Amino acid sequence: MSKIIASRKPIVSEVESWDRTFHSPDGNVKIYEASNYYDYYKCTVKDQRPKYFFGETAHMDVQRYALDNVGPSW
Repeated sequence: MSKIIASRKPIVSEVESWDRTFHSPDGNVKIYEASNYYDYYKCTVKDQRPKYFFGETAHMDVQRYALDNVGPSW
């Protein structure tokens, strides 16, 4: 399986699987990367809907979002 570069934001159902790349020590914040698309990420925060990031700044954007939600205790 190889990753492809998408010209538009993929539909969530087009992602074959999500590979977890980060989780906070308490497990409340997790970052996933699409297994079949470059630059497509999902961040889950406890008790919130997942947020998706796509494009050339997606990696930086998802990290910033995750750190904002981890809080100062981490």
